[in-house]
Amino acid sequence: MRKRFICEKRRGEIWRNALFSLLLSAKRDLMSIPSLFNCSNDMALAAHVRQYVPPKRIQQMEADLADLARVWEGTRFAGPWGWSLATKQRYRQMGVAGELLPSDEWLEEVRRLSSREFACRYVKELLGELKDERLLGEEMRWVDKQSPLWDALTTSKPTWGTSVDRRGARRQTDVGHVDFGAVKTSRARIFKSPWSSSGRGVFVGSVDFNPNLNPNPNLDPNLDLNCKSSTLKRLQGFLSSQGGFVVDRFYEDKVLDFAMEFVVHKDHTVEFLGYSVFQTGESGAYGYNYVESQEELLRRIDVDAALLHRLIAYHKEHLAQTAYHGPVGIDMLKTADGSIHPCLEINLRLNMGILALLLHEQYGSGATVALTPVREHGFQALVEDGRLMILSEK
Repeated sequence: MRKRFICEKRRGEIWRNALFSLLLSAKRDLMSIPSLFNCSNDMALAAHVRQYVPPKRIQQMEADLADLARVWEGTRFAGPWGWSLATKQRYRQMGVAGELLPSDEWLEEVRRLSSREFACRYVKELLGELKDERLLGEEMRWVDKQSPLWDALTTSKPTWGTSVDRRGARRQTDVGHVDFGAVKTSRARIFKSPWSSSGRGVFVGSVDFNPNLNPNPNLDPNLDLNCKSSTLKRLQGFLSSQGGFVVDRFYEDKVLDFAMEFVVHKDHTVEFLGYSVFQTGESGAYGYNYVESQEELLRRIDVDAALLHRLIAYHKEHLAQTAYHGPVGIDMLKTADGSIHPCLEINLRLNMGILALLLHEQYGSGATVALTPVREHGFQALVEDGRLMILSEK
C-alpha cells in the first residue's frame, strides 16, 4: 500500500508540475513588456555594449517622442522599437523579468542581420537569382581592410571632388577617379557605415570617371576609385569603429522611396504586411510617410505588379531562413526609368512605415492627429493631412 501511495503521490506531483508549467506558459503569453520608442537602437547595435548612452539630441528625441510608443502598445508589435544589448539592459533596469527578454545569442544574430554588410550580400544573391534588368544594386559593395577596393582607395593617386553629408552641408573633399569604362559622365557615390541612425554615418561624394586609370588587377574595374584626406579619414573611421563600410551609386535620378514591410513569426513563417511610401529631403533626411490605403500607395509606387510579387516572395523565403522574429522593413527606391533598387537596407525593427500602416488602420486616409505633445522646442510626432512626420525645433 505504501509503495502504491508513493507512486500515486509522484504521479500527482508530475501532473501538478505540468499544470503549473502550462499556466506559467499561458501567463507569459499574456504578459508583455512595456513598449518603448528607442530610436537610438541602430546606434546601440553599432556600439554593441550594454550601457550605451546616445548623443544628447537623440536622447531628447526619445524623451520628447516617448508617447509615440502608444501607437503600437497593445498590438502584436508591443515592445521596443528595436532590440540590442542596450535595450535588453534597459528593460532589466526597469525590472522586467529575464524570462521575457531575448538571449544574448539571438541579439548577436539580430546585430549581424541588421548590418549593411549583410544587406550587400543579400542584394548580390537576390540579383543573381531573380535576374531582372529592371533591378538595380549591382554597384552596391561592402568594403573592409581585406577588400581589394580598400587597397585602391588608399594607394591610388588622389584627385578632388565634392562631398555632401546627409544633413546637407556641402564642403570640398577628396573622392577620386573611378573607372566605369565607356561611361563618360560624372556620378556620385554614397558611403555608409554598417549601422547608423538619423543620417549619421552616411555621406555622398562626387566621383569623376577616368577611363585611362589603370585598375588594380585584383579589383572589379568598374569600382576602381581613390580618395584622400577627409573622406579617407572618415572611411578609416568606419573601418576602425565598425569594421567596414558600404559604397554604392548615389541615385540622382531617384523619383520615389518606398519599402516592403513584413513580420517574421516565431515559427519562421513570414507575413507581408504591406507597402509604405515615404519622402526624404535632398540630403536624405527623413521627411514623412504617407498614411494611406494599400491601393493608394500602389498607385504612387506604379511598378509592375508581377515584379513586386516576385520580390515579396523572395524576401519572405529568405527572411524565413533567419533566426530573427519580429517586424522587418526593407527599404527600396524607384528611378525615373522605372527601375527599382530591391534592398537598400534591411531594418529588423519597427519603423515609420509600419507605424503608418498601424495609423491607417486606426484613422484611415487623410487624418490629422497629434501623436505626441506639442512642444515649442524639441520634437513632435503627428499625422497631418495623411502624412506621418517628425517635427523638430532647435
